[in-house]
Amino acid sequence: MTSLSADPTEPSDPVEPPRGRLSAALRESDGLGRLSTARLAALLSEGIHQAALGGVVLFSPEAATTPAAIAGGFAVMLLPYSIVGPFAAAALDRWDRRVVVAVAALIRTLAIVATIVLIAGGAVRTGTGLAALFGLSLVAIGLGRLINTGMTAAMPKVVPDRILAATNSVLVTVGSVITAVGAVAAFAVLAVLGAGDAAVSWTLAPSVITALVGVWAILALPRRHLGPDDDEIGRRDGARTAGDAARAFGGGLAEGVRAARSSALVWVSLTGVALGRAAFGITTMLAILLLRDVESAGAGGGPVIAGMGGFGLMSATVAAGMGLAAVVAPWAMVRARRILVVATGAVLAAIAQAVVGPTLNPTALVVGAIAIGLGTQVVKLVADNAMQTDVPDARRGGVFALQDALFNSAFVVGMVAVLPVAPADGRSVSLMLVPAALYGVSATIAVVVATRSEAEAERSGGQRATTH
Repeated sequence: MTSLSADPTEPSDPVEPPRGRLSAALRESDGLGRLSTARLAALLSEGIHQAALGGVVLFSPEAATTPAAIAGGFAVMLLPYSIVGPFAAAALDRWDRRVVVAVAALIRTLAIVATIVLIAGGAVRTGTGLAALFGLSLVAIGLGRLINTGMTAAMPKVVPDRILAATNSVLVTVGSVITAVGAVAAFAVLAVLGAGDAAVSWTLAPSVITALVGVWAILALPRRHLGPDDDEIGRRDGARTAGDAARAFGGGLAEGVRAARSSALVWVSLTGVALGRAAFGITTMLAILLLRDVESAGAGGGPVIAGMGGFGLMSATVAAGMGLAAVVAPWAMVRARRILVVATGAVLAAIAQAVVGPTLNPTALVVGAIAIGLGTQVVKLVADNAMQTDVPDARRGGVFALQDALFNSAFVVGMVAVLPVAPADGRSVSLMLVPAALYGVSATIAVVVATRSEAEAERSGGQRATTH
């Protein structure tokens, strides 16, 4: 086990730019093509699903949702999985990941079908119906996170180490873009048709089809093709396996923390992910309030950069920034220490937030979202790469589930924390600067740890630092 202050991965290890590597990987591994199909289909379905829910909860004139209700909706949909995820992910490290992911995908598809029926019947306009909607969303979004965790943890099983970073950077970022494409398409449809029950239910229909495509692709893979390896978890009889899995379920969170703490790069990048998501939660809450106010006032950015259309456009620009990260992150990781790449991504997001946030201008926020998406996604890609290369396969599901828990809970914490002081119209210059400060803290932590690692290496004999 590596020390807390060291990351033994050399820069020349699997951090290569993606020039031709993805096509080569697809030729070498039949599993990568199917895994990628399953992953992207699930994420497209997730984007459509979340945007349709936004039509019901965030921008529906009939709902007239308050800021507290907006944060509560996100909390109900995201936090339960943040609590259960690290424990449930023990199954990913003990049972056939292919089966776990396929079963989760099937249940998620049924939850979306039930959501369509509920909305089409107009039941969500009642308190009981809205509670049922949140319950179904909890199941669908929670299982979506579990599916993504399982497929991310399985990436090293279908991709050679030498191109893992480049392949993962492309797929993670393309996945984020695909999710945003689904969301933007759904937002665009709802902006034209309105957020009525019939429009929302029809908008959700394609998410069922794409979810089923993902199930088909994952079931096409051979048994145990996605791990975990029998030689890593040990061969057990059925009763012993069930007992071990139950014990791992109870200790999953602690195991994920221990795995993360085994590498300085892993815990620093996970800290960056958590702080970045909290910052983005604050920005999202203020942006929703601002866009709704601009729409109701009929002023500001006009009919596009306002309301649901404006939120969809902002989602698209964030996705564009994430798309750039697929090129920038592998290029940066092969040329610099990865921990400094984390710092650079956080600094970029901080600068963008500090420049555009205080303007309180929807157009400026949309433009600045490109740089924020780029910076935060670079940090996320370094975290993914560190966990895939520095954490053993038998512990990888737990640490990726820990990241998902941080990803979701930090976002909700950011939204909730701003509630007591956020104005109803979202117009607060000081609050728009808080996310910039959080990105700055993330960058500072990365630089401090990198500097300390260099100093320790020099004291131990002049060797170059190992926290890459």
